[in-house]
Amino acid sequence: MNYYEYFLKCRENFEQEDKPSLEEFYKNPVVKIPIGQFGEPYTDLINDISSAVKDDFDSYVEDDIMLKHKGFWKYEGELKKISNFLVPYLENNRFGCHLHVDKIYIYRTLKLENRESSYLWHYDNNPAEIVKNIIYLNDVTEENSPFEYMGDVDKKGLIVEPSRRGPGHWRPPPNNSRLTTQQIDSLIKSGYSGIKVVGKKGLTYSFCNDTIHRANPIMSGYRDVLNIRVKPTLEKAPEYINKKWTTGFETSGEAEMNPEIAWRVE
Repeated sequence: MNYYEYFLKCRENFEQEDKPSLEEFYKNPVVKIPIGQFGEPYTDLINDISSAVKDDFDSYVEDDIMLKHKGFWKYEGELKKISNFLVPYLENNRFGCHLHVDKIYIYRTLKLENRESSYLWHYDNNPAEIVKNIIYLNDVTEENSPFEYMGDVDKKGLIVEPSRRGPGHWRPPPNNSRLTTQQIDSLIKSGYSGIKVVGKKGLTYSFCNDTIHRANPIMSGYRDVLNIRVKPTLEKAPEYINKKWTTGFETSGEAEMNPEIAWRVE
């Protein structure tokens, strides 16, 4: 069973009369989350974790192209509460199925002399049914590393068909999933352009991991990001985030080949 087939089963198993459409899920891969409907409790959570993460990163030594938080579990309570707002919204409005959080990343982008790694146009090459949700932990302008994706004139994101879709179709991506200058030039000539996501602290965007995207180097200030990655699951998990099935930078970002490997109690 590949991820698409598993996703369909997950949707069948989810008790919701009016499910979001599959076409919208696959054809509109970058979506702004209307966090206003979460109210002040969500804003307060973002403010709390924002301040604490800033203090953490301000004490880090810059020895990489990106500062990666070394222990997000210190914010377990806040992260679970944030997920209790965000993930049900995604279940009911984007996926139409149960979800669990398989990855959490907290990071700060930095100034660079030359673009490399995630600062280049790329896609993650995990199955398209795995979705990242980025939350800005401070105000972001064009000067402090906005998330950028390749989109059409209607600002709909452009995705690349992944070479990892499940057992029987699990191959390394061409060029390590980085797009060449020639490929990007061709897309621009076809009417696509880079769309930079700017906004206030708490701004939340959900995007298919195979959307062509990149980080931008810092020109001034800083940008701290909370990234919550979700994966469909056939059965409802006891909680969205748990140390038994949620990891961070300490393990590979490559998804499990078998989509049925999900949350587990043992």
